[in-house]
Amino acid sequence: MNLTRSTRRQIPAFSLYGEQSAEVRQIDALHIEDIPSRSRKYLWKIGMHRHTGQCQLVYVTAGTVVVDLEEAHTELAGPVVVVVPAGTVHGFRFHADSQGYVLTMDLDRLLSLAIAVHQAPITLLFSIPRIIRCDADRGLATRAEQLFASLLQEFKQPDSFLAPVSGWLACAALWTLAAAVAALPLTGLPAGHDASRLRRFRLLVEAHYLQHWPVARYAAQLALSESSLNRLCRSLIGSTAFDVIQQRLALEARRRLIYVAGSVATLATELGFKDSAYFCRFFRKHNGMSPTAFRRVHGAGIGGGLIP
Repeated sequence: MNLTRSTRRQIPAFSLYGEQSAEVRQIDALHIEDIPSRSRKYLWKIGMHRHTGQCQLVYVTAGTVVVDLEEAHTELAGPVVVVVPAGTVHGFRFHADSQGYVLTMDLDRLLSLAIAVHQAPITLLFSIPRIIRCDADRGLATRAEQLFASLLQEFKQPDSFLAPVSGWLACAALWTLAAAVAALPLTGLPAGHDASRLRRFRLLVEAHYLQHWPVARYAAQLALSESSLNRLCRSLIGSTAFDVIQQRLALEARRRLIYVAGSVATLATELGFKDSAYFCRFFRKHNGMSPTAFRRVHGAGIGGGLIP
């Protein structure tokens, strides 16, 4: 499926798959449900859509599913995992016997429950859209299914929103998959030249955003002109290349302000800013408040604490 710029503008943004954002409550750090509970009422077909603020992971434990993921169109049989970063255009057509889980999350908030060394693999897992076949590693499939089943059970508890247990279980499930990704074959991507270039750009940003590479340097690494890279980003995700880089830097700043001790000046230096005043202006522009105010508001973290 070729997603032109005009086509992409018409693709709806959902909060949970199959539901317009205004029709459901705003999710907090995460939401999980089994595949049949929502897909059945849509006759097992979830049309092409995207989540502007949430990432999603669909784990099909049994049955078949047809996945549209950006420009890739693939039919798969469980056990298989579909990783959907925020902003990725995707859709599903499940078979009536499909079983599994749909995890929708604010990745930034969820990762605040994990220590820094465990955040990086999960961040990398969601750096690109990907399909992970688990049939080659039944041990991994069973372990992941047990974690997702426990997460769903905990999420259904009346007081789950007051406790951090659901977030811990979600981090554990995602880390388990992230740790195994390097050893598993990836399927279905890339299917288009532009989508492949965008994925390579995102990986480069993940590797070099702390070095404050200019857009021209990223473009050169991709054998593109700066204007071509910007056109690519605008066409596929509606943002400029500069915006993508700045958003990643702002995300890291938020995480470190909450979970890394140290002064704002020290943090600014660690993030590659030579001037703490400039960092404060950058942070306020992207977050609507100063770094100090943000740390005061969010310093307790989600659910009252971190995984030890």
